[in-house]
Amino acid sequence: MSEPKYTYWLKSGIYSGMQKMAVLLFGIGSVLVLTRSLPKSDMGVWNLFLVYTGIIEIVRQSLIKNAVIKYINGHPASEHPLIQTAALYLNIAITLLIGILITGFIYPVSHLLQAPDLAPVMYLFLPGLLLLIPFSHFEWIQNANADFRGIFWGYLSRQGISFGLIIIHLLVAGQVSLTALILYYNAGLLGGTIISFFFARKFLHRPAAQYRAWFLQLWHFGKFVFGTNISSSVFRNTDQLVISSYISTAAVALYGVCMRISNLVDVPSQVLGDILFPRSAKMMEDGNLGMVKYYYEKAVGAILAIAVPASIVIMLFPKLILTIIAGKGYQEAAPVLQVTICYGIFLPFIKQFGTIMDSIGSPKTNFIVITVTAICNIFICMLLTRQIGIMGAAYGTMISYGICFIITQVILYRRLKINLLNVWQYMMAFYPDMLSVARQRLNPKWKTR
Repeated sequence: MSEPKYTYWLKSGIYSGMQKMAVLLFGIGSVLVLTRSLPKSDMGVWNLFLVYTGIIEIVRQSLIKNAVIKYINGHPASEHPLIQTAALYLNIAITLLIGILITGFIYPVSHLLQAPDLAPVMYLFLPGLLLLIPFSHFEWIQNANADFRGIFWGYLSRQGISFGLIIIHLLVAGQVSLTALILYYNAGLLGGTIISFFFARKFLHRPAAQYRAWFLQLWHFGKFVFGTNISSSVFRNTDQLVISSYISTAAVALYGVCMRISNLVDVPSQVLGDILFPRSAKMMEDGNLGMVKYYYEKAVGAILAIAVPASIVIMLFPKLILTIIAGKGYQEAAPVLQVTICYGIFLPFIKQFGTIMDSIGSPKTNFIVITVTAICNIFICMLLTRQIGIMGAAYGTMISYGICFIITQVILYRRLKINLLNVWQYMMAFYPDMLSVARQRLNPKWKTR
């Protein structure tokens, strides 16, 4: 089997990578600003808001995004208008249901989390929730067509407008409120939707009448991905919710900053997941499981080649990193950061497992694995947080990731004969391959042996 060079990943991932990096850099920028202008209790509420909006976006994406990518890449162009129409109507239905649930349940939930200010913030978000319908539809259609340029500019506009308005507000007024933050969040969504439309319009089709069969097919595929991503969201956010319930929103602020920093290491995994899914879905349509195995091992190896050195640096200098990003008031979170940064070792394996299971038509397997480990994580985090506080949540999540890693690798070995030694070899090969690509870019006449 010939092995494609990393040129494919570089070419396909450049805009996707810039989009993910822009989101995280603006997120880090907001941490730099808000940790120095908001009290920790308000910062904790803002982190909880971001947790909930993140879950909302994941819920909507899980029911539609992967199904759209899979079916558009696996069916002729004549079917694309039907798939797009079904996806749009399913998007609208899910979003309206989420809005109803927010209206009915956010008030008691906010009191359960000891964060009463969360409820009014979520109510102000409802107009932004409606804006997510066109924004996400444009994103998914571009993603299905492997065109990441418009996604990058859409997210850059969304994040840039919000961040710019926050900076202007602080320069004029000196401090910013939670109400202003959510209004600027919605304004960013509006700007991002407008920009994204201009890039997505070449892929858009007029609504088709005979979409009902595809509506049901998207739902049938997405229901397991939906369950998986709900479980995954619970998995990734249980620690912050438990900390809010058992300790305080100020403790959430400390933990949330650590998670923002740790998420920087997760960028390569997100980027290659976007690239790997349509690629492996196509391999699956062609019946080429050997290439699916190859892409998994090489993608994880590439991610680890970037994540491991970055994790080591952060682990060695946690107080310095926290001081630069959040200020001296957050240095006490250094031990938490040293634990959360270790998640980056497990995440590439676990995330790409989910991508592969979905692309080879086994979303149910992914759903069962993530759900079981998410339930375990709830009880482990609750137990350890009660015993040793905020560090208990970090250790509990780390233990749960370890359990999930073992389960996923056993399944991948049985299904695809995934070899962890190959992952290590691809990780080490990443550096000379990237050097070769860089040389070719700088000097096209230079040839590899």
